[in-house]
Amino acid sequence: MLKPLDNSSKHLLFRGGLLFSTQLMPRAKIFIGWTTVDSVKLANKLAADLVAARLAACVQVDGPMVSHYVWQGKQAHTKEWRLWIKFSSRQKLAIGKWLRIHHPYSTPQWLAVEAATVAKPYREWVLENSGKPLKPKKR
Repeated sequence: MLKPLDNSSKHLLFRGGLLFSTQLMPRAKIFIGWTTVDSVKLANKLAADLVAARLAACVQVDGPMVSHYVWQGKQAHTKEWRLWIKFSSRQKLAIGKWLRIHHPYSTPQWLAVEAATVAKPYREWVLENSGKPLKPKKR
């Protein structure tokens, strides 16, 4: 029979000299990330490539907008397009690495936050559509 060790280890069970965890793997969370680029053509290419690579379930492109910033000691501004990237927490590191390789800026903006509220059907759709390779179509 499995029994808890004590209150401080309520997720650990002792059986036959072995220690077992009763906790499941952490649930994947939904993240929203964003980055910007200086052309709509490039924004659409990055968006399509992120979805094709199954890193993101959905990428929306909006803009143009104007970004104001300091770069190499000088104030600057640039017309940019923003990519809103929706993905599973399981893809967080992979997307960051992918952007370092594919993004044209030497210091790309990459911000990502966990979605505080996500409708269950949308959460399931994001998890289903980011991270797994597409099945080849039967001919």
